[in-house]
Amino acid sequence: MRRFSIKMRASKGTEHISGAEKIVREDELAAYCTRLLNRALQHGKGSPDFINLKMEAVNEADIMYLPALPVTTLTADTPEEGMLLVRAQLERLGIRRVDEILQIWRQSYAMRGAILLDVDTLERLEPDHQRGVRATYMDAEGADEAACGGKNHFNEALVLATKVVNHPNIVAELCISDDPDYVTGYVAARKIGYVRITCLKPLGSPDGGRVFLFRGRAAELAGCLDYLQRQKVLVRFNGEAKV
Repeated sequence: MRRFSIKMRASKGTEHISGAEKIVREDELAAYCTRLLNRALQHGKGSPDFINLKMEAVNEADIMYLPALPVTTLTADTPEEGMLLVRAQLERLGIRRVDEILQIWRQSYAMRGAILLDVDTLERLEPDHQRGVRATYMDAEGADEAACGGKNHFNEALVLATKVVNHPNIVAELCISDDPDYVTGYVAARKIGYVRITCLKPLGSPDGGRVFLFRGRAAELAGCLDYLQRQKVLVRFNGEAKV
């Protein structure tokens, strides 16, 4: 049976409200569209005045299957403690210029996509600095219908991080959710897995964004962008998370 990619995007004026995507079987398409529509209409950031649902067929042969990153949780009681833990993970990865990277991360808070940053030169590499880079075409293998009824931040973030850091030119990803009701963020990398940090912003803050840290030759950038934006990925969970 064919699979379909579904993408949902909701906004109010110029403000992004909600976004989500799934890769589902053809016989699940209608049910998932309804659930994603309900999710757009019931978001904590407000009621959208524009909702877009995009569906396209996916060739099974084009799907890459990846095991989910191993998960570690670090507890922070305040955003300041959380940022110290982020710093420690970056230093553990041998990344220099951490202060500057954290400052650039804040520039992603108003963007729809992520900043793609050269980890050594700190040059921003995304073609559109306003929009950023969106990692798309990914889901958990065997995701059930209940997963669309409400946002599961952890599982969705783990799927995205697993796809992103499995590209050989991506050294790490940093993320804070822009959901006002969710303060957890993460650092992810092949070397350390998915490191959840329980507090990276105050409750009620709409700030949030992503940085993908790139290392490689200029000639490798196009292939990395193509992977992030077009490669279809299904992530296989080992029991640590259930979608």
